[in-house]
Amino acid sequence: MKKKLTDNLGLKILAVLFSVAIWFSVVNISDPVDKTVFRNIPVEILNEDAVTSQGKVYEILDETNVIDVTVWAKRSILDTLGRENIIATADMQEINFMDTMVRIKLSTNKYNDKLDSIVSPTENMLIRVEDMKRKQFMITTKTVGEPAEGYILGNVSAEQNLVRVSGPESLVDRVDHAEVSVDVAGLSQDIRTDATIHLYDADNNPVEEDNLKKSLDQVKVGVEILQTKRVPLVFVPSGTPADGYALTGEIESKPSTVLVAGRGSAIKNIAQIEITDAALNVSGKNSDLATSIDVKKYLPENIILAESDFSGKVNVAVSIEKEITAEIPLNADEIAISGVPEELTGRIGETEEEIVLKVGGLAKTIEEMEETEIAASVDVAAYMQQHSLTELRAGEYQMKLTVTLPEGISQEEEIVLPIEIVEKEAENNE
Repeated sequence: MKKKLTDNLGLKILAVLFSVAIWFSVVNISDPVDKTVFRNIPVEILNEDAVTSQGKVYEILDETNVIDVTVWAKRSILDTLGRENIIATADMQEINFMDTMVRIKLSTNKYNDKLDSIVSPTENMLIRVEDMKRKQFMITTKTVGEPAEGYILGNVSAEQNLVRVSGPESLVDRVDHAEVSVDVAGLSQDIRTDATIHLYDADNNPVEEDNLKKSLDQVKVGVEILQTKRVPLVFVPSGTPADGYALTGEIESKPSTVLVAGRGSAIKNIAQIEITDAALNVSGKNSDLATSIDVKKYLPENIILAESDFSGKVNVAVSIEKEITAEIPLNADEIAISGVPEELTGRIGETEEEIVLKVGGLAKTIEEMEETEIAASVDVAAYMQQHSLTELRAGEYQMKLTVTLPEGISQEEEIVLPIEIVEKEAENNE
């Protein structure tokens, strides 16, 4: 019996090995070992406090916290695995602060013990460890675009004006300022919006924020939109020029109008800006007054200047000229006599000389005066009152001529005329 078992032993062992080989071949053909590459797998960082508790921060370099992973396993296993099953970790407890890398450990959350292998071309996560720094920055606001035609920007303000930034010292030191940007293109009314806070260096280049922490990511910004309107400047001089001189009424300013802005009724109700400045005092002046005035002092409440390149200073010239005198002959028939008692009548008596009115004023004003603008009269009732007369008898009296002249022209000399007072019956008999 023993001999039978050992007969052809080599052939029997060979047959067994051949059978096993055939079995493995069959298995490998039906469920072969293969590989699958899983891309962009994030590396989970463990025990961060091993760094942060030391007052340090780390920065991941060269994007080594996102890796590709190759898994070797039977096809039946690979077919059940997805990206969500791949686990990549880097334990910060394994670092000392002289190191610049942390080993990446790979596994899967199922069938991990049935994998042939799991590898990545990125074996270590590269890092830089620095002291942590915290710094506070003012938040500035910037607008992009222009409001609708006829409107300008008013006040632009953020609800919070400070942001605290923390992170690696070298990175925080790069930050020069924090800024939010709001698009105002085409706006014709106020807005309130959330704006993202961005960090910039001294050259206004964006600072990479992946390894920085901000106390705020967004801030509410209010944008005021004001309506514009162009209005004239009106200057009101004070005082009186020197004797023999007068204001011509001509006042020039550069500019003569200004663009202003405001809201609602404030802008609708403004038609002009009236300026009564001490610098416009012409007292004792015998030549043109030239001065500079700040218009901003005379803007109504809630109204501002709308041109950014205009300081508000205007140059003003008030024209002053020497007055002249002129003689104007008066027609006696055009002089009215009023206030004569009912039973009497009056007329201008005979005079040896022509009745001449002497006036003073600016040459242009006198030249442009029409005869119809001169009204001459004698008021008999006023004469009686002045002389305390309750009764007027027929006879000749010397009465003052009253002359009404256009504005800017004055009577230089008083005129007294002989006025004949006669009874109406006697005049009829004549």
